[in-house]
Amino acid sequence: MNTRYNYLIFLLTAILIASCGSEKTENTDTEITTNEVITISKSQFESSGMELGKPIKMNFTESIRANGNVVAAPSGMAQISSLLAGKIKRIAVNVGDQVSKGQILCTIESTEFIRLQQDFAEATGMLKASRAEFERQKLLAGDNIASQKIFLNAESDYKSLLAKVEGQKAILLLLGQNIEKVSQGAIQSDLNLFAPIAGYVANLQAETGAFAEPQKVIMELVDLNQLQLKLSVFEREMTGLKPGLKINFYSPNNTNEIFTGQVVSYSRAIDPETKAIAVIGSIQQSEKAKLISGMYLEAEIFTGEREVMALPDEAILKSGETRLVIVRTSNDANEMKFITKEVQTGSNSNGFTEILNPEGLDNVLIKGGFNLVME
Repeated sequence: MNTRYNYLIFLLTAILIASCGSEKTENTDTEITTNEVITISKSQFESSGMELGKPIKMNFTESIRANGNVVAAPSGMAQISSLLAGKIKRIAVNVGDQVSKGQILCTIESTEFIRLQQDFAEATGMLKASRAEFERQKLLAGDNIASQKIFLNAESDYKSLLAKVEGQKAILLLLGQNIEKVSQGAIQSDLNLFAPIAGYVANLQAETGAFAEPQKVIMELVDLNQLQLKLSVFEREMTGLKPGLKINFYSPNNTNEIFTGQVVSYSRAIDPETKAIAVIGSIQQSEKAKLISGMYLEAEIFTGEREVMALPDEAILKSGETRLVIVRTSNDANEMKFITKEVQTGSNSNGFTEILNPEGLDNVLIKGGFNLVME
């Protein structure tokens, strides 16, 4: 490429830059020949704002890219369902409501619940008589007045009834019932379901009048104070992963708001389908109120720092898969000659690119190189 041709390129470039105002020129792919010689005058170099430089030592932060969701810890989630079948009489909350632990969430009318209380009350009364008979036969058997067979039958009846009563008692306690009142005949037709944790109603899957089947989820609660991160990290990126590492994360819909956390733990098993492991991260308490359970996010886990030789991104030219820089080869006061040289690049950080072969790059054109080779 001769001087006259280069000068024409320079004039066209200057016009283009002037027409674009202060808009930054994007360093996109262009066809560049390796070892191509470029010649310009010193005035061209100065008027276009070109600058020379060389690779400098920098500390690059190493990180792992991941994605995942905001989820509640196991102790911060609760699914509400009924142990007994019945019809939903009343739902006391709605989606998004804040609830306290022990608060009534809904009421169910259940004939099964009524029968359970009746059976318990009747069995409790029978148990008293059975215990008295057992104790009486025990004394008689001890004095050889009653036969051993009668005593064993009394003992068997008593223990069988005791087991039945204790089983019914355990169920009623799970249902939140007052055992003393039920044993005295105070029967309720309504079964109340209570909140096992404090939090918010995240999901409601039933309505008044619907039939509540045992174990079918009626609603879900989430404690926002126990929100955490659940990220997926691919097997090839696991190097350096350990508890305590800093995490920056954000929603793809709002990349300007960055949240922070730390790695708490990670799975020791790789998912055979995704080839990834699950990483659990904490979230700063002050930021949890801005997040929603189930929210999709992208994250960066910082694993450390390393010292590298780097050039500004603007100094790196792209030609397909090749990366090149423009290096000054002459020290002539009036005429400046440059040559394009291929370089091997590594990672990027804060506007700089790692150079893996920095030798011989003492006079690199770090500003204005793209405009110089653009045709």
